[in-house]
Amino acid sequence: MPPSKETMKKAFLKAAKLSVNDLKSAMLEVAEDEKERKELEDSDDNTMEILINLVDGDGDKKLTYDEFVKLVESEEDELVINAIKAADKDGIGFLTASELKELLLKTDPTTKDTDDMDGKVAMLIKMTSVGGDNKLKIEEVIKMFTGDKETKKDPKQTMGDMFRMYDVDGDGFISKKELAKFMKISEDYDDENADFGTKLMVEMIMMMVDQDEDGKLNYEEFCKIEKK
Repeated sequence: MPPSKETMKKAFLKAAKLSVNDLKSAMLEVAEDEKERKELEDSDDNTMEILINLVDGDGDKKLTYDEFVKLVESEEDELVINAIKAADKDGIGFLTASELKELLLKTDPTTKDTDDMDGKVAMLIKMTSVGGDNKLKIEEVIKMFTGDKETKKDPKQTMGDMFRMYDVDGDGFISKKELAKFMKISEDYDDENADFGTKLMVEMIMMMVDQDEDGKLNYEEFCKIEKK
């Protein structure tokens, strides 16, 4: 008795690997409803490449049968979380700048300018790292990728991220130059050479929130800007 079509299909999937071109057809075969089928039909090769990158264990841009099953059976957030954890190659609970860059390139295969990606990585680390150690906790990366709702609603978290991002020299304070950039007054403020109008705006803001009058803002003073 010849094997059933289902048995042959499983045998084929186990023996072969799915490329970007093959994946879309395979996923259409197992689509659960018309809505999912329509979404798959509208998806492009970049979407398929991202899906492969999320579960591709050996990095050959192809999926084994087990990897395909994992892709189909997992929720989107679960796929992302597992990919983030896998990016932590030494298993210490942090992602280094190079590990984060590799992860971002997997989720954005259209990026060709690696220098531009280096800038994105530096900005993300500046916004979320603690202590200037140039690495991120796995939990923070997961929040960034999956959109933690409680974090989005917490204004203290948002201001903390902004403070770390604009504290360019990492001294724990926002200088007049950093303040001018944050307020979009000037990209390269110079206290000595600034024109009268620009200098007046910076000085007025400092006067309103710089309670200890040391010419720079600590975190508590910086947060008062939001209330003004």
